[in-house]
Amino acid sequence: MVKPDSHLLTTAVIGSWPKPTWLSKSSPAVDLWEVDRTWQFEGEELHRKQDDATEWALREQESTGVDVVSDGEIRRENYIYYYCRHLDGFNFERRARIEGRGGAATWLAPTITGPIRSQGVFLATDYQFVRDRTDRRIKVAIPGPLTIIDSMKDEYYEDEAELAMDLATAIRVDVEALAAAGADLIQFDEPVFVRYPEKVSDFGLRALERCFEGVSGIATVVHMCFSYSGFEGYRKAPTERYGLLAPMLATSKIDQISIEAAHRPLDLRVIQDFGQKDIEYGVVDVGSRRVETVEEIAGKIRAVLEHVDPSRLSVSPDCGMTYLDSNVATGKLTNLVQAAQRVRDELLEDRSQSHP
Repeated sequence: MVKPDSHLLTTAVIGSWPKPTWLSKSSPAVDLWEVDRTWQFEGEELHRKQDDATEWALREQESTGVDVVSDGEIRRENYIYYYCRHLDGFNFERRARIEGRGGAATWLAPTITGPIRSQGVFLATDYQFVRDRTDRRIKVAIPGPLTIIDSMKDEYYEDEAELAMDLATAIRVDVEALAAAGADLIQFDEPVFVRYPEKVSDFGLRALERCFEGVSGIATVVHMCFSYSGFEGYRKAPTERYGLLAPMLATSKIDQISIEAAHRPLDLRVIQDFGQKDIEYGVVDVGSRRVETVEEIAGKIRAVLEHVDPSRLSVSPDCGMTYLDSNVATGKLTNLVQAAQRVRDELLEDRSQSHP
């Protein structure tokens, strides 16, 4: 596996960053399942403005001192639908109402009306834009097959396992291109793993592994949050589901497990059930506008270190930060970085005292 950094307690973002209001008229806090974002610009001017906003998001992340950055997903109207617009088989003009996320939400979703195929690589271009502008390590996020399936109305396959494998084969095209471009940290967003553990066992994990099958030189992460918090009436998945998933993932080919742990308390003993997998642990709540103190976050890090060796632990927000104000996102991430440094210093001090 490619290690995230040379020091203990690497800090990382999950993916998204707040979009500036001058770029988008839409308010994602109003509609969680927005399919069509209303941009303030069109055509080539929109692309230029998205470039500007992406660089702004990058600088905001860098200002916090975080080790692993992203493009902020600024170009993405929705982290799932942006990706699927670059695949054959999806019809964004034809919408159908679906009940997704284990019945937690209903919305008008795009439909699948033909075989899923890659239209050609595109994420490598997004990656290269950031690579040319930072010396930090970069995380590239891709929606996983099971989460894509749960966000669409299938009118073609009628077999979720077959659909998942075709999605994985298409995704692998981008993963291979990203690796060739120099990307070495790819995160697969699979929040619905905690909604449907039986599907994970039946075919979801197999599809996830197909996404990077045979691709070398990359570290792979699966992000499994309980879904965005802070939306009235939206039911999050039970925290106990990690216990069902852990034994499956402990023997999987994925390198790192990214979990949500700040919004609701976890039974930290579940960390041990992930075996020797590296853990990316959520220590700031993206569903709250309150900026946690450095000591609050440090306390969460110390607690999880009772269950995992610091050499296998990274820390991050619970999820993407797109629904926060940018000043709140910056404050939370800055305090996360400072908390990690505080605990890192404590670990190094303990080591020096143990080995004078």
